[in-house]
Amino acid sequence: MAQDSGALMLADLSWPEIRDIRNQVELVLLPVGSNEQHGPNLAVKMDIAASTEFCRRASARMAPRVAVAPPVPWGVSFHHMNFPGTITLSTETFVQVLVEVIASLHHHGFERFLIVNGHGGNIPAMGVAVVRAREELDVPFVGACSYFSFPDPEIAKRHVTSEVTGHACEVEVATAMELVPDVVKRDALAPGELTELAREFRREAQKYNVSIPYRFDQITRNGALGDATKATPEFGRELVESALDNFVRFCENLIAANPV
Repeated sequence: MAQDSGALMLADLSWPEIRDIRNQVELVLLPVGSNEQHGPNLAVKMDIAASTEFCRRASARMAPRVAVAPPVPWGVSFHHMNFPGTITLSTETFVQVLVEVIASLHHHGFERFLIVNGHGGNIPAMGVAVVRAREELDVPFVGACSYFSFPDPEIAKRHVTSEVTGHACEVEVATAMELVPDVVKRDALAPGELTELAREFRREAQKYNVSIPYRFDQITRNGALGDATKATPEFGRELVESALDNFVRFCENLIAANPV
C-alpha cells in the first residue's frame, strides 16, 4: 500500500487495505481546521493544511498503531467572515459532521478517536462533539485537542515579543514555515494592524476569561495579530518538533490508559 513516509492516511487506501490494517490501528486522528483569512501572511487553507500535516507526521512516527482520517476542511469561522475567502459552518453543522464521521469509522471497527484541531474557533464546538459522540455512539474513547497546545511554552517565550499574538502572527507563521511552507506569503508578511479594542479592553476580558464574540475586523484591520516578519523557519522547527514529541508521548499514554 502506498504511504507517505510511513504515515497511515486512510483516504489514500482502498477498502481492502483498510480492512487489512484495521485491527492494527489503535487510534484514529481526525484533523480539523478551517478555510479562513490569515491576513496577508498565510493562505486561507492554513489551519486545515497544518493540522493534517501534523497528524501525518505523528502517524509516521507511530504507524500502523495510529492512522489519520480524511480531514474536515471547514470549521466555525463566522468571526472572520468580513474578510473575503473565509468559509464557515454553523456550530451545529460542524458538530454534526464530526459526530457522523466518527460514527462511520466506528461502524468499520475503529474504537479510539482523537480530533486534532488547527483553529481556535473550533474549540467550543469540539467539546460538544466529543460529548455527543461518547454518549450517542458508545465509542470506547473519543477526545479533542489542538496541535498548537503541545509545544513547550518556553520556546515561544524565547522568541515572541509582540503584545498580542494568536492568529497569522510570528508563532503561526513560523509553524507554517515548518509544517506547510507553501501557504506562507513570504513577500507579503506584515505585522498585525491592531485596533484599540485589541490593545486594551479585549486583553482585559481575556485576563478574566470573559468570552465575547468579536468579529476579527474589530480587532485587527488587516486580519493579523503579532508580527509575522519575525517568524523564522528555525523557530517553527523548534515549535513543531517539541509539539510532535509531546503529542506522540500523549498518544502512547492515551492508548495505554484507555484499553478497549
